[in-house]
Formats: sequence, structure tokens, C-alpha cells
Amino acid sequence: MIKAEKTFANQGYLLRCITVPLPDGDFHAKVEITRYEDRADMGGAVFTPEVPFPSRAAAIEHARAWAVEWVRNNG
Repeated sequence: MIKAEKTFANQGYLLRCITVPLPDGDFHAKVEITRYEDRADMGGAVFTPEVPFPSRAAAIEHARAWAVEWVRNNG
């Protein structure tokens, strides 16, 4: 299984966005959020199979948008 990932910086956090291919050709999106200051792992969220994405780019963008919103509300 080949995963693709991209990391973004947002307001003092690293947002590691990961895609995981599904058997039908769609993708799961996952994000890991880490705070710069103390490298504290803030956790992650795995998006469920009920929300497949048609491309790696769509999955990564969804993970990034979700993480930006999480930082805005919890960071």
C-alpha cells in the first residue's frame, strides 16, 4: 500500500496530511497535528471509509482544511 503525504505549517503547528489508497481506487484522508513549540503530538484524525475521495489531491486538501479548522478552534 503506497501512501502519499504533504506537510503544511499553520499558526505554530505542523499538519501532516496523508492519503491511504482504498481497494476501489478512492482514498482515505488522515492528518497528524504537531505543535512546533514543544513538538507535542496533538493527535490525529482518520476520516472514515464513508467519506472516500476520488484523488490523492482531494484527500490531502480535505485533511488540510480539516486541520486548519481544528487549529483555529483548538490551537
